[in-house]
Parts: sequence; C-alpha cells; structure tokens
Amino acid sequence: MAITFHHWPSKVSNILVYVTLLSGNLYSTFSGDKDQDSPYDSKHKSYISPAQFTFYLWSLVHLLFGGMVVYQWFNDKVHQTVGWHFVIVSIFNAIWLALWSSGHTFLAFVTLIFTTGAVSYIYYRLREDHSADNWFDTLFLDLPFSLYHSWIFVLLVINAFAVFSPVNEENDGPSTFQTILAIAGLGFVASTVVGYIEYKKGDVAGALVLAWYLFGVFAQQQEPAIHWSALGLGIAVSIYTLKPVVLSLVGRQSGETAPLLG
Repeated sequence: MAITFHHWPSKVSNILVYVTLLSGNLYSTFSGDKDQDSPYDSKHKSYISPAQFTFYLWSLVHLLFGGMVVYQWFNDKVHQTVGWHFVIVSIFNAIWLALWSSGHTFLAFVTLIFTTGAVSYIYYRLREDHSADNWFDTLFLDLPFSLYHSWIFVLLVINAFAVFSPVNEENDGPSTFQTILAIAGLGFVASTVVGYIEYKKGDVAGALVLAWYLFGVFAQQQEPAIHWSALGLGIAVSIYTLKPVVLSLVGRQSGETAPLLG
C-alpha cells in the first residue's frame, strides 16, 4: 500500500486529537494528583460501578485508534466513512474526561450524551454504508468503533448512576430502592445486546463489551442481589452473543448469523 496525502488536513487533525485524548487518559491515570479522578479507578462510585480491570478496555480502544490514524495514510476509506467526525468525538471525549476527573459529574454526564450521539453517528454510518474489504478495514476501522460505541454507552449508564444514585459512604450498603434501581440499570444494559446482535449482520464485538462490563460489576459489587444479577445477566448476554456461532455449528446458519463484525 502506498501512502496517500489526500485529505491531509483531516488526517493530521485525527492524529492531533488522538494524541491529545491518549495523553489526557494517561495523565489522569498516572499523574498522582489527588484532586484528579482517574477513569480507571474512579472516586465517583455507584452500585453499578464495575471492577477497576473493566476500564482497561480503554487501552484496547486507544491501541486500535492508534492503528487507525496510521492506516488512514494508506487508505482513504477512513476519511470517506469517518471524515471529521472522529475529531468531534475526540473533543467531546476529552471534555468529558476533564469534567469527570475534576468532579463535575453532572456536566460530564451531559457532555457524554453528546459524545454518545457523535459516536453513534459514525457507528451507524459504518454499519449502513461500509463493508470491510480486508482485515485492515476490520481491525482499524470497524472494530475500534464497535468497541467504542458499546463502551461509551456503558460509560453513559455508569455516569448517570454516579450522578443520580451514588454510593453513600455513611451507609453499610444500598437501600432497597437503590438495589432495585441498580438491577434495573444492569437489565437495561443487558437488553441492548439484542440491538447489537440483531441489527444488520450483527456486532459480536460490541455485544461482548456489555458482557465484559456485567462481569466487572459482578466482581466489584458485594450486595448479593446486585452481585448475582450481574453474573446472571453477563452469562445471558454471552450466550445470546454467541447464538449465531451456535446456529452455525448446528447447521442452522441463516441470514441472522453474525460474524465478529458486520
């Protein structure tokens, strides 16, 4: 593949916002500033907050986006399908990270709504208009936005609970209402797996992010009803996600059978 400099302003901008976003995540995580809150080990806890390891999905997303900003110089498909929208998404994400890290959780939540909308635009554009021509397209274009879209949705729910149903350190555990609300929130997250699997050719990667999050909640939350609900929902999401694979193995492959990415 030869390097192409078509649409170079967009490509350079993608690199700049990627480096800025990555630097912001690294700084908030490793700066050691007690006034800063890391997205990986947050002080803004709720009863659906997952274990710390869950957030390291960010590392995979950043790695794949790093591949994308390199791949874009060899294929104009990134510009044709993503355009300047990655710049918009990255700016919103950076604002969210700054607000979340400084403790402005409500403003962070509002910003994350806009971030989710911007990511969704790219995601559905890829699902509607784009088909991967090779493994580079799959790895550096489809996969990062599949993971990112699902993860941003999860973060939106986590942020909402951090605002409206935070952990009260003075109590020994959640109230009955908080427990019911937490289980309802987890059920809502789990239910979206239907959209990821049934829409178009399906999106197994995006659906597995939901299962990853639910298992993270199972590992973190000790209240029995929340703890075991998260495990049950995580298993259910995993089974539903693998449904296309199972159908293929038993010889019932049909139009609803999904690859890793559509």
